[in-house]
Amino acid sequence: MPEPIKGYFSASTFQSADGSNFTTAGFDIKFPQGLSTYIGMGTDFTKDPFGVIDFKESNPYGKGSIVGHNVRIRTKYDDKFLSTQVRVSPCTINVPVGKNTSIYVNPHYVGQYDYQTNTWKNGAGIFAGATQKFGQDVSVSLEGQRYNLQDIGDNSGGNWSINAIVSLRLP
Repeated sequence: MPEPIKGYFSASTFQSADGSNFTTAGFDIKFPQGLSTYIGMGTDFTKDPFGVIDFKESNPYGKGSIVGHNVRIRTKYDDKFLSTQVRVSPCTINVPVGKNTSIYVNPHYVGQYDYQTNTWKNGAGIFAGATQKFGQDVSVSLEGQRYNLQDIGDNSGGNWSINAIVSLRLP
């Protein structure tokens, strides 16, 4: 029997060590074969909220494998700015450590295009964390992230963040 389409309300916050923040909340729709889309609102708490749209693909390299890949295309927009970010993670690792708990690590390439300035920025990063599921309907993840690994010597606060993600399955 094919996997059903599932809907979630998700909220994520990315708190950088320099005090900057990106927070988003919205609806995540997960389709079979590891495909999903997210539509929500975001803020950095310095300007008006803006729209966020994600298209994602995530799959293990084999049935039951702890190693997989994922791709996320994220567009942020409002009447003052528009950008699209592509994140490619060719080797993600997700290890179950209990019935409802897993730990993960995700090294990735990220590129972002800013439509107003007609510029493309490239980078590399990694995040690692743990996810705890509460039944079938709620999950909470906590992770640490390092941005701009291509400049490994720059350990400034803007290159580090603590992230929290909460996801609630919709009926």
